Amino acid sequence: MFMFGYVKINKMDLTFREYEHYRGYYCGLCKYLKDNHGEISRLSLNYDITFLILILTAVYKPKSTIIEEGCITNPFKKKKKIINEITEYAASMNVLLTYYKLEDNLKDDNGLKDKVAYTIYKGRLKSAYEKYPKKAEFIKGQLETLYNLEQENNTNIDLVSNTFGNLMAEIFAYKEDEFEKDLRQIGFNIGKYIYLLDAYEDLEKDYKKGRYNPFIGYIDRREELKVRVDKLISMTLGMVGRRIDNLNLKTNTAIIENIVYSGVYLRYQNILEEGIK
Repeated sequence: MFMFGYVKINKMDLTFREYEHYRGYYCGLCKYLKDNHGEISRLSLNYDITFLILILTAVYKPKSTIIEEGCITNPFKKKKKIINEITEYAASMNVLLTYYKLEDNLKDDNGLKDKVAYTIYKGRLKSAYEKYPKKAEFIKGQLETLYNLEQENNTNIDLVSNTFGNLMAEIFAYKEDEFEKDLRQIGFNIGKYIYLLDAYEDLEKDYKKGRYNPFIGYIDRREELKVRVDKLISMTLGMVGRRIDNLNLKTNTAIIENIVYSGVYLRYQNILEEGIK
């Protein structure tokens, strides 16, 4: 049921250099996906995984390669692309998430587009799985747990959102070291935020299509739901901010703070104000 794209910047509050640097990580991920996992993998490119790259690069400070070249969207304009070992890891996580998301979609809707994409993506799974088999099995296991909860029509929002939070916690835990605890908590709360906001935004659409949604009991109590979701998301984002502060980052700080304290906040507030769709 989940989707991606809720962890974004507030472009208006970034300097030109900061925005160019942020785009460099995004475009670097796009290039790495194309070069190592094929053109199809670029369709799954998202800002949530770019946030992962920003955080892990700030923590581990790997050596980066900076390339300036055109791309498929504008082959005549050179764009900065930043690639490092975190890009490789994030690309693999992106492939694993997308593959298992498509698998999840087929269980729900069995649509033709998902069938085609799933068949193509199956060939891209191998390299990511072989590099990170434990991560892959954990992601698959959490999504299976989530699927079972959805089949039960479970409305315990903490239980279902925590399951996706656990999945994202594993992805953010790049290594077993002194940073792992804080990174896991950042990932866990980002995962909860994504799940909560997605469920809120899709409530009416899910209701009309007869699909699972943990907030289905609030279909006629929207203002009450709005207050509850606002409170839950405020708590999760507060935890993200505290854990980032614990890391005492010196790299990418302006961009990371922009995402956590401005971009993400505006994203969820806009969705709350627009109402349920």
